Amino acid sequence: MAVPVEEAIAALSTFSLEDDQPEIQGPGFWVSTERGATTSPIEYTDVSAYRLSLSEDTKAINQLSLLIQEGKEMGSVLYTYRSCVKALPQLPDSMKQSQADLYLETYQVLDLEMSRLREIQRWQASAASKLAADMQRFSRPERRINGPTITHLWSILKLLDVLVQLDHLKNAKASIPNDFSWYKRTFTQVSVQWQDTDSMREELDDLQIFVSTRWAILLNLHVEMFRVNNVEDILQVLIVFAVESLELNFALLFPECHILLRVLPVLVVLAASSEKDSESLYKRVKINRLINIFKNNPVIPAFPDLHLSPAAILKELSTYFPKFSAQSRLLSLPSPHELPPREAQEYPLHFSFPSSICDS
Repeated sequence: MAVPVEEAIAALSTFSLEDDQPEIQGPGFWVSTERGATTSPIEYTDVSAYRLSLSEDTKAINQLSLLIQEGKEMGSVLYTYRSCVKALPQLPDSMKQSQADLYLETYQVLDLEMSRLREIQRWQASAASKLAADMQRFSRPERRINGPTITHLWSILKLLDVLVQLDHLKNAKASIPNDFSWYKRTFTQVSVQWQDTDSMREELDDLQIFVSTRWAILLNLHVEMFRVNNVEDILQVLIVFAVESLELNFALLFPECHILLRVLPVLVVLAASSEKDSESLYKRVKINRLINIFKNNPVIPAFPDLHLSPAAILKELSTYFPKFSAQSRLLSLPSPHELPPREAQEYPLHFSFPSSICDS
């Protein structure tokens, strides 16, 4: 017996349509128009259904993707950091008796700001350890046959790029060491009355090293990576992938090109500083190819008002990596500010991207 339409509509109106109710048809996902999709809207949960031996890789990729997202949030915190020392009140001479109270309140204000830096310090240490462990998986002989997938390569490069940008932001923020010096001074004053401050002083010393050392994040990554040998192979795979992607225009979008250009000088320094002879790297990638890429892209955007120079990165990191300091041809590349005015006009300031992208 047929049910009248009115009764059917009335019955349907009683159904619960809350957000947690199952749907017969799932939500539609975006369609990627890139040459190769490097992200999964469902986090590769469908891999097990195809009975493929990719569960280990997809698990690692999901972990890297989570770290990338967290790193971008850390970058936003660091980018928006503003000094609060200038806003702190100064007591006149007539109120010097209240100096102790002012130190305590100043310490409480600055401790809240320094907690952000502690969180970034802890996160970068964890991220560097996990990235190094992921790269070291491919140093095993059985994993060198096929190597990481393209998606896995991009995930490694993106996380490395996040670490490079965080390091560059930390170096560029002059307000951070200023605030920290005030924080340490107030801690010295207020901790006199406290007990068991040894752990706090140790944490303060670690934070001071992190704040005051340039490229502290990359130096820590280098230590984590070379706890186990044989990571040179995966470093060279990443360099070859980045160079070929830039030369053959495999990276179509500006953000992808900028990622490759930001991490390439760092990868070259890390690979050349390993225990193995760096000549094996330059047999796979001729040094002229690297020089042409760096010369054609002298300035790379990092943030809206911050830029990076590959030549400057190479020169600055060479002081921390003595083995790389012997690479005179790469270190002879002039930084943009080192060019004479006449030569700077002839210096190629264009990005070597496809003409269709540049013309649009």
